[in-house]
Amino acid sequence: MSKKKALMVASVASMVDLFNRDNINILEELGCDVTVACNFSEGSVYTKEQVNEFRKELCEKGYDVINIPVPRSITDIKGMIGTFIMLHKDMRKKGYDLIHCQAPFSGVLCRLAAIPFRKRGTKVLYYAHGFHFFRGAPFKYWLIYYNAEKICANFTDCVLTLNREDYKRASKFFNSRIEYVPGVGLDLDEIDSVKADKNKICEELGIPADKKIILTAGELSERKNTKTAIRAFIHAERDDAVLVICGIGQKEEELKQYVKDCGVEDRIIFAGFRNDIIEMFKASDIFLFTSKQEGLPVVVMQAMATGLPILCSNIRGNKDLIRNGYGGYLYSPMDTLGYKDGIVALLDDEDKCKAMGMINKRRVRKYSIASVNNIMKKIYISLIGEAYDE
Repeated sequence: MSKKKALMVASVASMVDLFNRDNINILEELGCDVTVACNFSEGSVYTKEQVNEFRKELCEKGYDVINIPVPRSITDIKGMIGTFIMLHKDMRKKGYDLIHCQAPFSGVLCRLAAIPFRKRGTKVLYYAHGFHFFRGAPFKYWLIYYNAEKICANFTDCVLTLNREDYKRASKFFNSRIEYVPGVGLDLDEIDSVKADKNKICEELGIPADKKIILTAGELSERKNTKTAIRAFIHAERDDAVLVICGIGQKEEELKQYVKDCGVEDRIIFAGFRNDIIEMFKASDIFLFTSKQEGLPVVVMQAMATGLPILCSNIRGNKDLIRNGYGGYLYSPMDTLGYKDGIVALLDDEDKCKAMGMINKRRVRKYSIASVNNIMKKIYISLIGEAYDE
């Protein structure tokens, strides 16, 4: 009997690498030949060198790799048409048993391309890493994304959601099987095993070793709202601390210029993309996360797992993870003065920081990779069955 075939579709390479390595491994365990399709050319939070290295790794492991022009903008009609055509041709050629797609643009285009193949038995799974329509989202997001997702749910065998708000809304309004998965999973044992040398990190970044470190991490984009974190830190007026910003993105130069204009270049450090993000967390004292929109943020879970107190935006996903006043404090995304007060309060209360950190370490256990992988395996089996006997 021939092996089953699975197609993993994402918008960019970093989404596959960061969130789907274990899913690919599970599909292999279930006897699937796996093809990976995403945009390897642009849009990733990785550097070009990192993307090329990841693509090379996939090829060396024997996976088929397809570079599709998934657009970053809804106005990129050429990219949409190109993505649809390439996916449709590949589906027709290979006859997949399972298609696992994610992200708004790649998810919609993939599911539309798969419509005729579902009639032949192909199962389609869509992983929503956070719907673009949510409580407080702009009306145009509801008009475009809600209706697109509701329509595409009719062509989907299973929709996966990773926060309670999305699960409740999809269960109520979507004509599809809806499942809740608690995030993409953290390897808590690996995180616990990581050792951090704060002195070494401070030396690398040019930070005095006696300074407390407030860390923020994520793509430097409008959605991540990093400028509010910078403003809050400046308003806190704390010479005993520095703000370290981990990440790259389209707003990077603008943010660096803003910091320069404010005359705080010596206290706000841009650390770039970090492969040692867990070490960065463990060398820090507070995690600050001002994002406007999230699904279930991995960086917040990582900060929890390393025992940090957290100051974050009171939005979907964050609210699933942090209880206000217990593991940290929640604020409106643009509440600069609220974040400022939180920074001051935590810097002045080391015991509170330790207590919140311990609460977070306990709370994050249910998001372990072992738990999530077990759920994902059961969902895959429900769609395509167990591995064939040799």
